[in-house]
Amino acid sequence: MIRRIGVVGAGSMGAAVAALAASAGLDVVLLDVKGQDDAAGPARRGLQRVVQQRAFLNPSAIDRVRVGNVEDDLAWLTECDWVLEAIIENRDAKRDLFRRLDAVLSPQTIVTTNTSTFTLAQLLPAELGAWRERFFVTHFFNPPRALLLCEVTAFPEGETTRFATFVRFLEQRLGRRVLLVRDTPGFVANRFGIYALVHAVRLTSEIGLAPEDVDVLTGPLLGRPRSATFRTIDLTGLDILVLGTRSLQESTGDDYAVPDWILDLYQAGRLGDKTGGGIFRREGEQQLTYDPVQRADRLSRPATIPGLEDLLRQPFPQRLLGALELPSPYGDYVRQLLGRTFGYVLQRTTDAARDIASVDRALEWGFGWAAGPYAQMDFLGPQRVRALLAEAGVPAGELLTLAERRGGFFLDGQVLEPASGELVPEERLPSTRRTRQIRTREALEREGVRDLGDGVLALRIRSLEALPRSLEEALARWPSALVLVPALDSFGYPYSELLQLAESGDQTGLEERLRVLQAALHALTRVPIPVVAALDGEARGAGTTLALWSDATVSYLTTPLGYPGALAGLVPLGALVALRVRSEARASTLAALLRAELGAASALTTLLAAERVDSAHLAGTLGLLGDRWLVTVDRDGLLETAADLARALAHGVPVRPLAWHETFAEAGQMTTAGPSLAELDPTARSVVETLARALRSAGTLEELLRAERAAVVELLSQTALREKAAATLQALSAPRR
Repeated sequence: MIRRIGVVGAGSMGAAVAALAASAGLDVVLLDVKGQDDAAGPARRGLQRVVQQRAFLNPSAIDRVRVGNVEDDLAWLTECDWVLEAIIENRDAKRDLFRRLDAVLSPQTIVTTNTSTFTLAQLLPAELGAWRERFFVTHFFNPPRALLLCEVTAFPEGETTRFATFVRFLEQRLGRRVLLVRDTPGFVANRFGIYALVHAVRLTSEIGLAPEDVDVLTGPLLGRPRSATFRTIDLTGLDILVLGTRSLQESTGDDYAVPDWILDLYQAGRLGDKTGGGIFRREGEQQLTYDPVQRADRLSRPATIPGLEDLLRQPFPQRLLGALELPSPYGDYVRQLLGRTFGYVLQRTTDAARDIASVDRALEWGFGWAAGPYAQMDFLGPQRVRALLAEAGVPAGELLTLAERRGGFFLDGQVLEPASGELVPEERLPSTRRTRQIRTREALEREGVRDLGDGVLALRIRSLEALPRSLEEALARWPSALVLVPALDSFGYPYSELLQLAESGDQTGLEERLRVLQAALHALTRVPIPVVAALDGEARGAGTTLALWSDATVSYLTTPLGYPGALAGLVPLGALVALRVRSEARASTLAALLRAELGAASALTTLLAAERVDSAHLAGTLGLLGDRWLVTVDRDGLLETAADLARALAHGVPVRPLAWHETFAEAGQMTTAGPSLAELDPTARSVVETLARALRSAGTLEELLRAERAAVVELLSQTALREKAAATLQALSAPRR
């Protein structure tokens, strides 16, 4: 079991991994070199840098990180279950550190290196042979908050049950997209992704294109990120490109050489955004571009490529076909780039990857490609791929011939296995489970409903009004449980429409609109099976309310929750009723007093004051996720986790855990766990007092809903409050800077 980890090296990568682990609830020791004035200064500064970069998914988790130095505090690592080395990419320095670690670590401690260049065999000193069963590569990608890929490899004797458990820990606890790779220099993602990047740069001057043209050609047109080639280099740094390619060329013997003009910029200290400019830079009001032919800056200009706009309107990978047919020199560039990239991938896959699918996943997860090279080659077909290879002067290789014989690299849930030349089920591949999770999320986004297995249905809820119909259609399929995934516009409540109805004096119309919204939530009480809310992305407003009306909630750690503008009159319809019901359900339990901070009426002011809670864990402790909640860092596995919880609830007694009683006793005087009424401004005090009176109503659930409607109508009838609510809504709707 991994409870405490040690990270040695507080650079951008090491400190970011420390922040990720602490956010996932682990205790972390972060060590770096010893400082002069402050012995832990370098580690402390590294931690502060990643705080500014928002590397902590949970800001309060910084309290779980203990900083120190490798001279005085190495013994702290004795209690760590896993130690990650993330120091400079220098073989001798890493080997010396491992020798020092051997003297303090427990024999059970897992040790990993974050190298992107060296193999395990190159890094492990001969005298540390006993480490071979617990010494792994964990190549995280930076920043880990955004890039989820982690390449992992081990010595053959290290691929034990412990290794498999560690891989599952990286996936489930740290939310990584783990790829098992071969123990070769550069592994998979960097080896192929950087090769493609380098040749995109080299072809710029070889064919005579401008950097602006290349960035248009190598972005979404080819299914790659908008930052494309040169913008990406400026973002990551020319030093990273030059040093990384130099290391890859030395370790692999392959052609990663960058052109001289890139080296000129590197020598001049123009490293990209970190130094105020690289290929692109701003001088006053002028945007400048470095011209690789003239070897000087010039005014930037937009790319003008015939037919490009029409191509970009087409879906990928259809854009790929059109890009090949662009007029010269643009089509020439695309064909040369794809030919060189495909050729290198075909030649080196068996050296670096354990399977063909891992190559595609590495480029998709690590470099943001819409589809990996093998999927692209399958789409283009072997004849066209052979033509591209011939035009680029690259040999086709055996893998392409095997694919031709078997009908493709991927076919009907099978994938070509290079070793045997046969098609084997994709289910056998280590990356399949994660790939399936990602595809399930994507399918739910497209289709709105998805079978998660064992009778659990996931529903994408795009509006409160559509909820009853979605529930009705889902129940017709006889599921055993439901998972609701809110995807609501704005905050999910039609506040503008409600304010307009109130402004016009249309009280009947306002009440009817409120009744429809309440009826949508009320429909959840008639669902006879467990309902689990799965929250990812924006969930403030009605998304938070859906969690309160569900039996349980699973949320991604950074999902924003809460009720913006509630104290200004933007009342979260249905939220307070749900809290009152939950309060009643707990009233007779011995745990009620101990769990008051999770609940309902006693935290009314706190609830309304919680306009934006960026930590789902904090939201759960405040009661915004209901009584049963789980927070995870595993975004890809969110639906699977919600489905597992739904299945467990479906097996329980009663079938529907949250009892929506029809009758309630009269509530006592409300207390608050947050700001007191005296601390609120008059508008906010009016909102709280009016809603508190409604919540104290006795009787049936229908009477509670009617009282809530009446309270909202009463509040919106006040001109001053209505004006404040409208101004607040306008401010909330303005783009965030």
